[in-house]
Amino acid sequence: YTHRIAVSNHRIVRMDDDTVTFSVKDYRNEGRWKELTISGIEFVRRFLMHVPPRRFVRIRHYGLLCSRTKRQKLTLCRNLLGCKKYLSELRDMEMPEILEHLYGIKVCVCKACGGHLGKPQMRMPLRC
Repeated sequence: YTHRIAVSNHRIVRMDDDTVTFSVKDYRNEGRWKELTISGIEFVRRFLMHVPPRRFVRIRHYGLLCSRTKRQKLTLCRNLLGCKKYLSELRDMEMPEILEHLYGIKVCVCKACGGHLGKPQMRMPLRC
């Protein structure tokens, strides 16, 4: 779950002092929705099973960013987009030079007076 929780509010149908009734999708019965009533303690237990441990990030990538094929797919995308021609030119440049070359942005020139600013000290690794 990247942006949603296990059970959203609209799925909770009713609750009282002892039980919680919520809608569930029954995959054994052609994916039809039905109502399930369980004790409040069991509901909280099931809900907490979806809370990740502290510092655990639960984001799954699919498609191009799937872990198994990420390197091959990104290499293919870069080749299709023509990134290879830029990599050889940009490999030995620093970030201000790269920004000026690609976008025409001069980060070392003050926009107000046109004076020279110090170069930011950063290097970005270029991977292929």
